[in-house]
Amino acid sequence: MMNDLRIYCQNEEDQLNVVSFLQENFPDVKICTWDPDPVDTGTWGMFVDDFPMELWDKLVEYLESEDSWALDDEVEMVLECDGVYKEYP
Repeated sequence: MMNDLRIYCQNEEDQLNVVSFLQENFPDVKICTWDPDPVDTGTWGMFVDDFPMELWDKLVEYLESEDSWALDDEVEMVLECDGVYKEYP
């Protein structure tokens, strides 16, 4: 069963920061990023395949920690995993 995490960022710098965090802390996940289309109204984001549901809380902790203060805007996430659906915030 596929564990699909989608993360939506408001700018490219936030996207790069979240990707860096994921790569450093969850090296086994597969990340596919996208640029906004159209640029003026879309979001920067990523799909994260094979994201283990038990790591959701660690990712939320990061987004709510002082470490994430470098992010300029709010980050939104949706996780669909083994029939469970979670959203942040």
